[in-house]
Amino acid sequence: MSEEKRTIEVDTEFLEDLYGLVGKIPPGEKNINLDLLKDLLLDVKRKMEQTKSGDKSVHDSTKAKKTEAYSQEDSEEYKDAVLIVDDLGVITYQLGVMFRNLGYDVVIAKEIYDAINKFKKREYKMVVMDLFIPTDREGFLLLDELVKMSKMADSSTIIGVMTASSKKEHRQMCLKKGADFYIEKVDDWQNELVEYCEKG
Repeated sequence: MSEEKRTIEVDTEFLEDLYGLVGKIPPGEKNINLDLLKDLLLDVKRKMEQTKSGDKSVHDSTKAKKTEAYSQEDSEEYKDAVLIVDDLGVITYQLGVMFRNLGYDVVIAKEIYDAINKFKKREYKMVVMDLFIPTDREGFLLLDELVKMSKMADSSTIIGVMTASSKKEHRQMCLKKGADFYIEKVDDWQNELVEYCEKG
């Protein structure tokens, strides 16, 4: 069988989520080599087995944390929560891990209307949103709405934009609209975000 026939087309978002589960960077294309897909699925299986084989205390601790997170989601008084808005699964996964390690309760939204609804339900210490979801037009609309709702609620929520765009006009427009910070996804952008969180 030729190499060309040993590829399969896979839903991009599903593939990104699979790679995210095992902490790997996705290939960025729909067609994936069958051998690579097989190795990826084996990695996912091993990851699941490791999770299942954890001792009971770890399981109980995780269960307790989840229960606590659900109760906190219903409480408007809880301020150590972060809302991550990005339509790319691998980014939300990476940021979710990072913010949990920083002690935040993490809520994820992949499109603007879901983000708005989740923002209305509780109070967040921080919102980190991508500008292109999927275009900058939607990103600016979301930023406007979040800033407006935050002011109306007299909230101290920090609203930050992270994007791959290096255009000065994007940075200027976001800051003008009320974003507290603007980070480009280049080089050590995650470290820059961690530093900002620790300062805040």
